[in-house]
Formats: sequence, C-alpha cells, structure tokens
Amino acid sequence: MSPQNNKHINLSYLKQLSNGSNEFIVQMISIFMVQTPEATNLMDKHLKSNEWKLLKGVIHKMKPSFSFMGIKELETIAISAEKYCETETDLDKLPGLIQRIKEVCSEAINELEEEKKQFI
Repeated sequence: MSPQNNKHINLSYLKQLSNGSNEFIVQMISIFMVQTPEATNLMDKHLKSNEWKLLKGVIHKMKPSFSFMGIKELETIAISAEKYCETETDLDKLPGLIQRIKEVCSEAINELEEEKKQFI
C-alpha cells in the first residue's frame, strides 16, 4: 500500500476543535512537529536506561497529541506501552512499541507538513 493511501493522520477532530480557525490548526500542527521529536528522543533515553516511570510519563504526555492529529494506531500502542511501564511486565515488547511510535510520528510529521500548507 502506498503512503498516500494509508495516511496516519486524520485532522477531522482537530478541525472540529478549531471552530473554523485555520490559525488554531496551524498552531497545533506546529506544536506537534516541534514537541514530538523531543518526546521520541526522551522515550529512547528512558527505554535505554530502564526508567519505566519516566518513559510512561513521556508516553502519557504524547497521547493527547495523537488524538488531536487523529493517529488512531498510536493511541492503542501508547495505552499498551503505558501499561507495560506501569506494571513492569512485558518489558521485552517495549522496544518494538517505542520504535513503532517513532516511525509513525516521523511519517505523521511529513504528512502534517503537507497538510499544514492548506491552512496557511
């Protein structure tokens, strides 16, 4: 499946929240594009140092942005990753989940870069 047919983002919710304000949409997209790489770097750091509570905190903070940007796949992954951090179970699954979050976020940022143009 080509990336064009399988987008990660769906801005319906964000558009609804914006009450027709393109400025709000652009602002939210910009915040996501700045904060997400910082957050994924922190996730890597906490994963490598086995700091489960800190890792859970970063994931938890990212969840609303997944909802705003309509990245349904990551909402589910984040819930699982949070649970594993909280209970310190299935920790062997975390590297794969974190890697998937990073990949999808990176692709979503590329998609948002394009989407943002229509609101400027």
